[in-house]
Amino acid sequence: MHDFFATHKKEMLELLCELISKPTVNPPGNERLAANVLVNFFEKSGIEYEVFEKAKGRSNVIAHVGKGIAKLLIPCHLDVVPAGDGWLSEPFKPVIKDGKVYGRGASDNKGQVTACAILASYLKSKKLKKRILFAFVADEERGSNYGMRYLLDEGLINARYAIVPDVGGRMREIDIAEKGLLFLRLVSYGKQAHGSRPEKGINAIWNLIELLEAIKSHRFAGKKHDLLKDMSMNLGIIRGGNGVNTVPAKAEAEIDIRYLPGQNVLEEIKDIASKFMKNKRYRFGLEVMDNQRPIEISRKSKIIEVIRKCTKAIVGFEPRLVGKSGTTLVKPLAEHGIEAVGFGPGTKTAHKANEYIIIEDLLNFSRILAKVTLAI
Repeated sequence: MHDFFATHKKEMLELLCELISKPTVNPPGNERLAANVLVNFFEKSGIEYEVFEKAKGRSNVIAHVGKGIAKLLIPCHLDVVPAGDGWLSEPFKPVIKDGKVYGRGASDNKGQVTACAILASYLKSKKLKKRILFAFVADEERGSNYGMRYLLDEGLINARYAIVPDVGGRMREIDIAEKGLLFLRLVSYGKQAHGSRPEKGINAIWNLIELLEAIKSHRFAGKKHDLLKDMSMNLGIIRGGNGVNTVPAKAEAEIDIRYLPGQNVLEEIKDIASKFMKNKRYRFGLEVMDNQRPIEISRKSKIIEVIRKCTKAIVGFEPRLVGKSGTTLVKPLAEHGIEAVGFGPGTKTAHKANEYIIIEDLLNFSRILAKVTLAI
């Protein structure tokens, strides 16, 4: 097994560099650019695949090896975030240096795409009596509505277990829990008046500030989680008013809340707003922009045990269990009843300038997954 991946190192690097050179920045995505590279690879390798698009250019490639029931799904994403500034090289012209590959998407997530494509070619010769699915999806960076969520909702993909290689930690972590995500817009309605006579109006901004302060100081129900720790809130946007000399009739704020299993933060915020509105000078509206529940899989899941054993066999250590504040493909998979975990070779350079992946980590990741697919 080790010889296979070492022998195919040159092919792996060529494929990774070609994928990085395709600017699949989301928005708009245009993941078809990278999907076509994979399709060519699978055609040459004799690997079966299908391509699905919810919208033109938003390609999702599903490849599989083996026969029978789909036991394991390994999904990666083809889209990347904008390059930004501060690069020492061109972000879409990959550079191989000091055992690393630099370029936008190297760590998030095209290095993992490449490792899985090479793994598929390895497994093809194994005549597996179970199916291993590989999904290379669109739109992960912007909510997965054109990618994984689309595939799941349409019944185009399913499996018993899933390993999502879209986490950092260089294979030292297994993500088994993710916080809930609540994007909430609060709207305050007042009464416009001249700024010199504020008593004639109702200041929507002041009222909104009072509501925000009440939410900030409120002690939400729920226990601290050993992996996810505490819930968090970020007040990201405030809008209101159209002139310094006018009492504002409307103001709004947008909050990003990451909550824990067992919490019902939305209902508690509604209760806080309702108490204010017993006074007719307060009128609020609440709009849920997005609400994704927290997820956590059993720590006794077979997939966790297998990953730990196979990782130790290849690199000499067992990854620890962690929880994530952010959202990965683990969440929609878990929502559809798939026992999904996050595990991969990513570095801490994702979304940053001079993003890179370590070549030896990619090789070891392929070796670990090869053992996992045979053992699961």
